[in-house]
Amino acid sequence: MVDYYRTTEDSRIVFGKGGWSIAFGGRLHRGFDRHERRAKHVAEALRHAYPQLDDVAIADTWSGPIDRPAKGLPLIGHLGGRRHLLYGVGWSGNGVGPALIGARMLAGLALGSRDEWTESPLVDGVPGAFPPEPVRFLGAHVVRTAVARKETAEREGRRVGRVAGALSTLAPGSFASGGGSHDDDAGAE
Repeated sequence: MVDYYRTTEDSRIVFGKGGWSIAFGGRLHRGFDRHERRAKHVAEALRHAYPQLDDVAIADTWSGPIDRPAKGLPLIGHLGGRRHLLYGVGWSGNGVGPALIGARMLAGLALGSRDEWTESPLVDGVPGAFPPEPVRFLGAHVVRTAVARKETAEREGRRVGRVAGALSTLAPGSFASGGGSHDDDAGAE
């Protein structure tokens, strides 16, 4: 479960942690909007990463759903096959680099260009939908729980259990033991 943080112009820290709710069939409900237990968990992760900030107040918290395409790559193309309607979605928190590449693709598509940007396999690619529900939903919960157990054990200086260690390598983009698949979607927030 990725920790992400950066400093602000006024020397504060913006800190977050991915990997909370998982939507069955991609349907979001109100539970995705705000969750106090989640805010507490992220605050604990901040305090673990920066123990010297234990007595510093947290100014604000937020939460909400994020997207992650099934293949872990942005989706860029023509909406409904219409040449005049373009979309670019699914950056999944990977930031500026992929967005700049996506912008080049979208600009080329808007201008009707034919080049390496508009001919990329990412353009009008198939988003993917494997594994099917409920396998995806249940599997994502099992893997997410294993990753959380692994992180807790590591944070507390305990040995990671074999099952949690093995299952955590199945997380999309997992850094656990160098494993993980980038082709499956846990649909995590």
